[in-house]
Amino acid sequence: MTTFAAGNGQFTPSTTNDNWTLDMTGGTYYVAKIIMFGWGGSNASSNGYRTRWVRPTTAAAGTKTALTWGSADPNYNTPQAAVVSTYATSQATLPADPNGNLYATDWNNQGGTGVVALPLNNPWLVVGGVLTGQFSCRNTKGTDASLSSYNVYWDE
Repeated sequence: MTTFAAGNGQFTPSTTNDNWTLDMTGGTYYVAKIIMFGWGGSNASSNGYRTRWVRPTTAAAGTKTALTWGSADPNYNTPQAAVVSTYATSQATLPADPNGNLYATDWNNQGGTGVVALPLNNPWLVVGGVLTGQFSCRNTKGTDASLSSYNVYWDE
């Protein structure tokens, strides 16, 4: 098992598309364990953001635009999971905020930043073929151009 990392830097978020989606739909019962995630902003002026981490109620579909990932182990460097920035056909449907949130926070993108490391015995699981097999990070407010970052770290 190794740790992988991926995300968007200097990103322009949307309130209708995920900042990233951890997608395990490529293999039934493959498991990804989200162990840490982070966010941050670099705006010169003060703007309020709200970001949530949640399981979709309906999976995103279509051709995936994948984000580049890194591996902690040079001998195991191809994850089963895809980290996706957008889908060609439809984006994931999320429950209405705050329903279903595993974590959500309001923050200021004028240098605001956060990192959450989940407990070793309680990571968030994403399993191919179970529920939607996807996990979403999405803003409910805050869409400044190229001024925020969102990252995920997972074990397989």
